[in-house]
Amino acid sequence: GESAITSIDVENEIITNLIINKQEINQQNINQIKDFAVKNLIMKSIKRSEIKKYEIRGYDQKELKNYINKTALSFDTDQKGLKKIFKQNKINFQQFIKNYETELLWNTLIFQIYKNQTNVNIIEVKNEVSNIGKGKKEEELKKIRETIINQKKQEKLSLFSRSHFSNLENSISINFQ
Repeated sequence: GESAITSIDVENEIITNLIINKQEINQQNINQIKDFAVKNLIMKSIKRSEIKKYEIRGYDQKELKNYINKTALSFDTDQKGLKKIFKQNKINFQQFIKNYETELLWNTLIFQIYKNQTNVNIIEVKNEVSNIGKGKKEEELKKIRETIINQKKQEKLSLFSRSHFSNLENSISINFQ
């Protein structure tokens, strides 16, 4: 598209992925993750372009907070400690946040486009509930039913997301310079 990805973006993406996955920063690991990092940046760029096209601005702030807290906890720290880890490794924390915001905005976009196509087969749900819920109380069965329905809707939205992205990917030209 019209977005540029710089060598600084690639470097930040590589180091961020290595740190988040608790891998040592060495040339071998950098070489192994470089292609993934470039593909990931291209993917984010395509998603941002589509988000901008549809003027998507809202996402679940709670999900972002949960993600940051979960990431911080994986390092036995809090958000301030996580920022410090990023700073020590010369990683842009705000870019890390922006990247996850992109994913949340993308999810909002996919939901808005495909929300009317996430019908769930109720008979299939009933069968799953009866298999799982033998001997359980009505309140527990209700929760199981809701969980299964939400899971099936998420599966469909994931499928729509991959399909939508694949169509975009095939329609956008990528130039390396």
